Amino acid sequence: MTTPKEQARGKYSVTLPPGLAERAKAVSGPNQFSNFVEKALRNELVHVGMVEYLRLRGADPIDDVLDAAEADAA
Repeated sequence: MTTPKEQARGKYSVTLPPGLAERAKAVSGPNQFSNFVEKALRNELVHVGMVEYLRLRGADPIDDVLDAAEADAA
């Protein structure tokens, strides 16, 4: 579900390596390049968020305490 803010669109200029935009246009279909780029950006943001979540989970010392408690209980 998209919010009204997400439904609004803006124009942005990006610089891409030669051939990358052409390949994306070829696979995205007619007049679908913007949607293709939007989906790619959303997927990358999810990926970045998941990596950050895993980084934070790995840095959480409480996990070590819980693991030790579970091992002691077994």
